[in-house]
Amino acid sequence: MKPQPSFDIDFDKHNNASLRIACPECGHETPHHLKSLSPDNDIFCGKCNTNITLDLEAIELAGRQAAEIRKSYGVDGGA
Repeated sequence: MKPQPSFDIDFDKHNNASLRIACPECGHETPHHLKSLSPDNDIFCGKCNTNITLDLEAIELAGRQAAEIRKSYGVDGGA
């Protein structure tokens, strides 16, 4: 199994989650909306153009983490 890139989760004013995905090659962070991610989507680093892939397990983990963060702040909405 290929190691997954690291990411941080951000939220917009509507509580929609975005990931800042770190490029495994250069470390540049590429933002991407969580609800539009799928294992079939190619994400390219905005700096070095490396193809960054997240598998279904990583995307589901990000969704669970986003839900936990929303719950801890007592807010709903977004994905």
